[in-house]
Amino acid sequence: MNVLLPLAPVDFDAVAGPLRLADLLAGAGGALLVGSGGPAFFDRFAGAWEAGDGAPDPLDRYTARVVPAVVDATLGPLGARHAVHFPFGVRPLIPFQRLGRRAGLGGPGPLGLQIHPEFGPWWAYRALIVLDRALPAVDPPGDGCAGCDAPCVDACPAGAAARAGFAVAACHARRLTAEPCRLSCAARIACVRGPAHRYRDEELAFHMRASFPRR
Repeated sequence: MNVLLPLAPVDFDAVAGPLRLADLLAGAGGALLVGSGGPAFFDRFAGAWEAGDGAPDPLDRYTARVVPAVVDATLGPLGARHAVHFPFGVRPLIPFQRLGRRAGLGGPGPLGLQIHPEFGPWWAYRALIVLDRALPAVDPPGDGCAGCDAPCVDACPAGAAARAGFAVAACHARRLTAEPCRLSCAARIACVRGPAHRYRDEELAFHMRASFPRR
C-alpha cells in the first residue's frame, strides 16, 4: 500500500454527497485513502488462495481479507478506533475518485483514470480507513496529466481516449471485436507517467477481462 491520501472530516463531507464521515465511524476524526501502485499488490494476490478458487471477485475478496488484517495489526497497538471500507460491495457507494481529487489528485484524464504523478495509470484505490483521530496533512500529489501531450489519445485504436473525456462505449465496442484491445490497452501503455510501475501483462489482462459484463 504505497498510495496514502489523508482527509479531514470537513473535506470528506464536502464531496461525498449525503454520506458523512461520521456515518462510517462514530466520532471520526480523519480518514485515509489507501491505494497500491505498481504490480506488487497483484503479485501477492496471484499467490493467494482467492486467485485460484474459481469463485467470483477474487481480487476484491483478497483485498477484503488482507487489508483489515494489516490495518488492525498497525492501529490496534495504538489504541485507535477505526473502520475499513472498500470501493466495492458497499451501499451507498463511497466516491473514491471525488475523495482523491479533494486529497490533491487530478481529475480523470483522457483514459478515464486518475493519473498519479509517480505511478501513472498503474495504481488503484484499495480502501478507505476511517479513524477516531485526525491525521497530519501531507503535500498533495498533484495531477499526473498536467503538462502532458497526451500520447494516449493517438495510441487508442478505438478513438476512446480523448481530452474531452473517455468514451466508454467506443472502448467496449472495439474490445468485443478486435485484439489486442480485449486483454490489453495500447492507450494505457502509451502513458508517459510511471512506466517503471507498469502492470505485468497477466495483471492487465486480468483487469481487462474483469471489466466485461458477466454472463
